[in-house]
Amino acid sequence: MLDRPLTLGFVWGLLTGDWAASLGVSLFFELLWLDIFPAGTIIPPHSLAPTLASLATMQHFSATKPALAAVVMLVSLPLGRIFAQLERYHRQFENDSYNRLVRWAKTPNGSLGPASLTRRSVLFMIPGNAVAFAAALAILMVITSLLLPRFESLLEAIPLKWPHLWVVASIGALLSLRHRPAYAVLLVGVLLAVLSRSLA
Repeated sequence: MLDRPLTLGFVWGLLTGDWAASLGVSLFFELLWLDIFPAGTIIPPHSLAPTLASLATMQHFSATKPALAAVVMLVSLPLGRIFAQLERYHRQFENDSYNRLVRWAKTPNGSLGPASLTRRSVLFMIPGNAVAFAAALAILMVITSLLLPRFESLLEAIPLKWPHLWVVASIGALLSLRHRPAYAVLLVGVLLAVLSRSLA
């Protein structure tokens, strides 16, 4: 549970006191990729990177309103795929460690055991991910600083609430059901919402 967006949102809320934005963003990303989970060789999108990047950027620009947050979260979405690809590269890099572990299992020795291999992997992974995240966050800040001034007045006029964003993200939760009638219910609901909006 420590690697879930909701956990990160709870911790961020404790640190900043902005519970609405913290839980709003974390619940969005929690629902968005609920359909994709690690099984076998599948590496799902990295949900913590875009969540943390969104929260940090929103805090920096005071863009905590849902309409403004939607822009920040949209720009940070690629980080999920980018950091999943970094994890894939790390796993490929660690294939040699697996071979070393197999050799150690056959002839145990103190230098190449599981503890030393795990320590080496962690000491390589943490700084690498930290540098990559810092670079990604800097790019996200620059993009956000260019987008928000252009669209801030327009976005603030949109009566968008967090539940609206959660409904969009819940498509991931519906896809996780693997049940076609659920997809039909979603489509009918969207059509009814569009019709009611257009006729109002």
